Amino acid sequence: MRSLQARLATGLIVSLVLLFLLQWWIVSAAIRYLTESYVASRLQHDKENLLAALLINNENASASLDPERIDPVYKRVFSGHYYQIRIGETELRSRSLWDQALSIPPVKAGDQTTLRAAGPQGQALLLSVGGFRKRDQGVTIAVAEDLSAAEADFRRFQLLYGLVSLAALGVLILAQRRLIVAGLAPLEKVRQEVLSLERGEIGRLREEVPGEVQPLIREINRLLEAMQQRLQRSRNAMGNVAHALKGPLTLLVQLADREEMKTAPSLRQELMERTETIRHLLERELKRARLAGRAQPGQPMALGEEVRHLADALKRIYHEKSLEIACAVPTEPVVIGDREDMLELLGNLLDNACKWGRHNVSLRLEQGAEGVLIFVEDDGPGCPPEALQRLSDRGVRIDESTVGHGLGLAIVKEIVTQYSGEIGFGRSERLGGFLVRVKLPPYRHTL
Repeated sequence: MRSLQARLATGLIVSLVLLFLLQWWIVSAAIRYLTESYVASRLQHDKENLLAALLINNENASASLDPERIDPVYKRVFSGHYYQIRIGETELRSRSLWDQALSIPPVKAGDQTTLRAAGPQGQALLLSVGGFRKRDQGVTIAVAEDLSAAEADFRRFQLLYGLVSLAALGVLILAQRRLIVAGLAPLEKVRQEVLSLERGEIGRLREEVPGEVQPLIREINRLLEAMQQRLQRSRNAMGNVAHALKGPLTLLVQLADREEMKTAPSLRQELMERTETIRHLLERELKRARLAGRAQPGQPMALGEEVRHLADALKRIYHEKSLEIACAVPTEPVVIGDREDMLELLGNLLDNACKWGRHNVSLRLEQGAEGVLIFVEDDGPGCPPEALQRLSDRGVRIDESTVGHGLGLAIVKEIVTQYSGEIGFGRSERLGGFLVRVKLPPYRHTL
């Protein structure tokens, strides 16, 4: 859907164009009507003069015109002013017609009609025909005038009026565009605030907006607050559950150390391994709960500091390996996506590398115009080529010799898919172990 500004501008431009076209047509029609009415009134006056100048002799059934009462314009050949009088079989024509005749429609005495007709030289004539009676004789008088000069003036007027209207239309379009921009300025401020909200610079939108959008802004703020509250409750609940389970786990560890369990070493060993796995997962979730903050999508992340904390935590978890975790990330804050999603993604990738690596793990992050590239490598045994396609399936583990649930890479793939990214697996040429390559597109604002 087009923007409101474009829709309003298009609607107003179309309305103004139609209005000016209608105005141009009405004014042109009015001018034409007034011109023809004026010429018709003059022709009516000439018909009356001709009727008065008409001399009828009933004795010999002859008719003539008093030359003193005839306007000289009717005596010039093709002057553009013509008359034609019909009395019975007798017909009188003006000298201006030369040897041509007008096509006169029949009319009754007392009737009048005005129409357009073609003149002797193809001129556009306005023809006025009237029926009269004089000395008990039916008389038809037709008077015509050439409208060519009036039509030429009329066309010049139309052109001039059209140019003036076009200039006025341009001024009005520019004025209404400025008015639309000024009227929609509060909405532009709202748009900028939404972008700031996406970048995590503000926590809510200002409600000092036009009344038409104020309910929408209030509803967005209400949904933001509800989302933050639910997220916080979820994280608090996760931490509470983890803390609540630490006590029973401690009891299970104590139970495994009792004398009775020493008589069943295999059962005791399995119980200790499962208990340690649950404890490790709980510790990990507790760390995430402590790291969790307010969910602000698009908030700039200081990746160097975040990755350093993750690396320190993983070194402590895998302290028996004396791991070296090399991290190459941008020093300036980077906008990728939600902070918790990115920590989850990087944490799972590094945890998987630390789990399988022997001594060295590498994280490299590159940012460019096409997005963000993340490379995580280790010096472990790597993965057979035939098993690479199965790695991101939830719960799939290629090697059962290492403790885990097979969820790490599947979670990574879900996050990458959510951000319309790409993930690939292979063998590290530099360290010789496993390589994970993640590509995330540039973080785009939706407005």
